[in-house]
Amino acid sequence: YAHIKRLNQIRRAVPALQKAPMSHFSEWGSGMCFVRDHNKGESYAVVGLAAGSGQDICVSGVLNGVYKDAVTGNVINVSNGSISFHVKGCSAGVWVLNGPGKIGSDGEFLK
Repeated sequence: YAHIKRLNQIRRAVPALQKAPMSHFSEWGSGMCFVRDHNKGESYAVVGLAAGSGQDICVSGVLNGVYKDAVTGNVINVSNGSISFHVKGCSAGVWVLNGPGKIGSDGEFLK
């Protein structure tokens, strides 16, 4: 249950994950992605999920700026309205605009 605890830590730290509507939704065989925008960019997250295998994810039409992944701590600077990232199998990418960076500790499913 460590992964559920970590997901809850991430959700508590990012208002967009708590109460924002979902947009830019896309789903395919081994993954999905979506955007959560709270209060017109006040809290903004691009989320990618990977099932059994790693996934390369690209989401267009996003806000420009510095995104930090709440799972890995990696940083991406978006200047063209498009964000691309890789998510390991059985994991997630939670890219938060002007976010805090890595939240919680790696486990079996979120790494």
